Amino acid sequence: MAPRFICLLMLSLALPGASASAEEPAYEPPPESAPGWFENPTRTRGLLGSTALPLHAGEGFIGQQAFFFTVAEVGVSERVSVHLATAAPFQLVYTDTSFSLMGGIKVSTPLTEKLHLAFGAQGGSYDSDFPGSGGLHNAVAAYGTLTYGTADANLSVTVQPIYVWERGRNGSVMVLPMVGGFLRVSEHWGFAGEIAISPVEAIADAFAFATAGARFMGPRWSVDLGVLAGTQLQQQDAPSFVPGATFLYHWR
Repeated sequence: MAPRFICLLMLSLALPGASASAEEPAYEPPPESAPGWFENPTRTRGLLGSTALPLHAGEGFIGQQAFFFTVAEVGVSERVSVHLATAAPFQLVYTDTSFSLMGGIKVSTPLTEKLHLAFGAQGGSYDSDFPGSGGLHNAVAAYGTLTYGTADANLSVTVQPIYVWERGRNGSVMVLPMVGGFLRVSEHWGFAGEIAISPVEAIADAFAFATAGARFMGPRWSVDLGVLAGTQLQQQDAPSFVPGATFLYHWR
């Protein structure tokens, strides 16, 4: 994959959902985990994307996502969380110019016992002198996510239009639909995966990617080990495969 595509993919993936609301009616939490199991602390996210399931008030996590991003998310209420993400620690290893900061807010609401809807807005900037990166990129996005299932077995569909612009060029809109799922097969581990495609040529050519991996967890920690396969569609590049790992500390 070309460096420009890699940087754009990193920018788009640095916009996970995080959840928010002001005055809200009494909240009914999603169905609990299997008897004897602790509640899944990773229920709000996929390997790279997010679900519509909310954090509890005061619940949160911090750590390193997919090697590249240092992320933090905290629940403001039973339906509200906010997040920040930066790739600066990763950038410092490879470049002299290194700035990135992304943040967002998401509203999550239950439609039925097993169906949740989330929507929100997010944005940020990414700057690097990595060859082919194009320098400073900025992005703002709105998105909606629909999740069916429980904290231990769920399927999510997300649609996210992203307006991206860079120094010296007009902005353009890319659309990133994503389908993801998670299945917890025992108390401490499960499988997760996602498929996404950006079919509109914007600041980069149309591209697609997929992730697959295993998730290991405890009440206060989680580790994802997986692989990302991505390709540019118009140039019919051979897929590039990138291993990834996520290490997060959770609190409640």
